[in-house]
Amino acid sequence: MDEEEFRKYQTTRDQERLEEKVRRWKQLQPVSYGQPLPELMWEYVTTADAMFIDGHFIGVVLLCAGIIELVLADQLVTGIHVTRDEVERFNLEQMVILAHRLEFVTEEEKDAINGLRKLRNALIHANAGKISKMAKRHGDFYGGVGMEFYLFPLSKEGGISSDALKYLLFTRDFTSKFYGAKP
Repeated sequence: MDEEEFRKYQTTRDQERLEEKVRRWKQLQPVSYGQPLPELMWEYVTTADAMFIDGHFIGVVLLCAGIIELVLADQLVTGIHVTRDEVERFNLEQMVILAHRLEFVTEEEKDAINGLRKLRNALIHANAGKISKMAKRHGDFYGGVGMEFYLFPLSKEGGISSDALKYLLFTRDFTSKFYGAKP
């Protein structure tokens, strides 16, 4: 392959990637919330958006779990339910239980956060068995195929890209519930 062939190959590949990025960007539109997010939360949420658009789905899941953890910790401290020192000793599961008991997290939100937490834990602790189970829950297409097909977005509607989108949209809505939108 000479330089000209390489340039043509890269141009074609970049155009295909651009079309995928536009498709993913459309999945995140429109976004409008009434109140401003604190600047740091805006940075985190928009970074997660950019990661999704760029196809970094594992990073989206990990960052969304971190955002949710920060939101819950802040709400627990701000609401004077616990001290900063106490909340730093809690893990995400404990924060969700407490937030649900204090009724600022609904049953549906609790279930969504726990789903995100389990996916995050499987990815961060490299638990291939749990990731394979997640792959199988996506139906016959993934059934028995294994985690590599879950992590690689073979389908536009399945695998890690689908879960990343679901949890990103949830994280955006959950964050805006407490803070609003762009500063």
